[in-house]
Amino acid sequence: MVTGLAGTLARLMAAGLVGASLAASIPAFAEQPDPPAAAPITGNAGMGTGDVPLTTPLPPLTAPAPRAATAAPAPVSPAISPARVRGGVDSAGDTPHPLPQPAQAQAQSAPAATPAQPAATVAAPAPAATPAPAAPPVTVAVEDPLAPVAEAIAALLATPESVTASKKEQEALVAFYGARQNMPVFVGLKGVDARGKAAIARFEAAGEDGLEPTDYAVPLPKPGATAADLARTELKLAVAALTYARHAQAGRFDPGRISALVTPVREIPDPTAVLAKVAYAPDANAALAAFNPTHAGYRALKAQLARVTGQTPGVVAVPPGAQIRPGASDPRIPTLRTRLGITGRAADDNAYDPALVDAVKAFQEASKIKPTGIVGPSTIAALNAGATPGGGSLKSDVIANMERWRWLPRDLGESYVMVNIPEFLVRIYQSGHEIHETRVVVGKPETPTPLLSREMQYIVVNPAWNIPPSIARNEMMPLLRSDPSALARRGIEVVRNGSGGYSFRQVPSERNALGRIKFMFPNDHSVYLHDTPSKALFQNDRRAYSHGCVRVYEPLKFGEVIFNLGLPNDHWTQARIGKMFGSSERYVNLKQRFPVHIVYFNVVVDDAGRLAVREDLYGINAETKALLGLNGKQRIADGTSTRGTAPKTR
Repeated sequence: MVTGLAGTLARLMAAGLVGASLAASIPAFAEQPDPPAAAPITGNAGMGTGDVPLTTPLPPLTAPAPRAATAAPAPVSPAISPARVRGGVDSAGDTPHPLPQPAQAQAQSAPAATPAQPAATVAAPAPAATPAPAAPPVTVAVEDPLAPVAEAIAALLATPESVTASKKEQEALVAFYGARQNMPVFVGLKGVDARGKAAIARFEAAGEDGLEPTDYAVPLPKPGATAADLARTELKLAVAALTYARHAQAGRFDPGRISALVTPVREIPDPTAVLAKVAYAPDANAALAAFNPTHAGYRALKAQLARVTGQTPGVVAVPPGAQIRPGASDPRIPTLRTRLGITGRAADDNAYDPALVDAVKAFQEASKIKPTGIVGPSTIAALNAGATPGGGSLKSDVIANMERWRWLPRDLGESYVMVNIPEFLVRIYQSGHEIHETRVVVGKPETPTPLLSREMQYIVVNPAWNIPPSIARNEMMPLLRSDPSALARRGIEVVRNGSGGYSFRQVPSERNALGRIKFMFPNDHSVYLHDTPSKALFQNDRRAYSHGCVRVYEPLKFGEVIFNLGLPNDHWTQARIGKMFGSSERYVNLKQRFPVHIVYFNVVVDDAGRLAVREDLYGINAETKALLGLNGKQRIADGTSTRGTAPKTR
């Protein structure tokens, strides 16, 4: 059988494996007899073993070759402006990707094959034309529609006086928007967008957390607002978000403005982190709300705030004054009857009769006040919950106490001690559960116990008392002058120091003012928790007698819990601690340290879910309300000092 290259190409063309342009570039051959010794062609489907082998390989059979003399035109690749990131997603849905470069046309040519028989001569085909190089991609800039707003934002941030914010917040705004190429977060071309509306919804609901919605109000842009108007709205919303987060987490003023003894550890949120959280969180409303305290005491007050908001108190205040004891006569008795709902009248309207005494005792017991029937300051404070005359409504008291929860660290500790001054109680918590509670004596109003958060580090058994200079000057020196032996009888040593003055030290003993044990959490105020020889004071309802330190009832029970928290697996008991008592000081360092929080909550929610109101012992609640503008007066401007109108410094 005689076949030639032309026949082979014809079969390949019929099979669709070779294009016509390639076939046309190869001259036709006369059919030649099959060479007797030709090697079979491998790797080319469709060829028989008798076909003439090619010395030049065929082009790939999977795609037809382009025309040799015509270069494909280069496609236009538009340059897309940087994606506008909103919550981490390109809002336009057109994240740019590089387009592939077009394939260059290459002419395929096959030189003549050398036949096995030299009798035939094959003419070489003409070389294919060299294609022109492809033109580089043409880029067309597509401007982001919000680019003018971004430019206006950049201009406003370049002039700090145009943005009402602190220096730190101003720097955060510049850095945050600079990283976004000044693209907005809260506005779009038509005004405030979905994220901005979510933030505004949280601002408008600020009252749920005892905050003032007007502090975060931002006027909405009018229809057809200019880029400059939208930029101003954007930055006002950003500043409002920063202000809300700071107020919600750390409070609306520096607590030190009340007194130098009010020194809690506040955690003020980082403004850059606030902006990032609000900008990229799935729900801006929830992101802002999360800056409010999560403590159980705060949440309980928030629930009570929702209940009392909008209520008309309708409670007649019981005027302050001297204690009212059973059987006494007092002009406040009719008011007391009205407050407790006692309808029966005694022969003497002002008589504190047995029926009213029983009602007072029941009220005291429900309010966790010792049910003595004696109407004193704590009982009157509890009775006046919700009364408007002289101190605002119950709502304002709840808000003021919610504010002071913001002064505490967000993480109170896995284990911690909390002393609440108005309740005269100390509680110990572990893993969120109260594991111990006992009574305490706190500082007198003239020598108040400070507010603070510090770390319990060690315990001193058989402590000596190095008497502070103020107590030595005001109490010890007059006593020494009146009776030279009085101090010696109390175990107080008088030491003359190098400067010509005197220092006083009470040696360890049962008579020592610190008792047998003290619990140390070093702080600038030199206060601590300790035992006391004056046990009878714990029986009183109002326990404010100290110079600022906190005296603990039943210190061995309290100490057993503290020792086992700080020295786990050592199996401490009251008996073991008691064996350490003696005449010399002994220091015990804790392996596990934990916080001590001394706080001031005169409105709390009890275990039954009822509001309990305590006496504002140091006037801190009244000062809080004044600084927040909750007493019917204008809020004191931020930065104004009111020191000296509340607790005096020691």
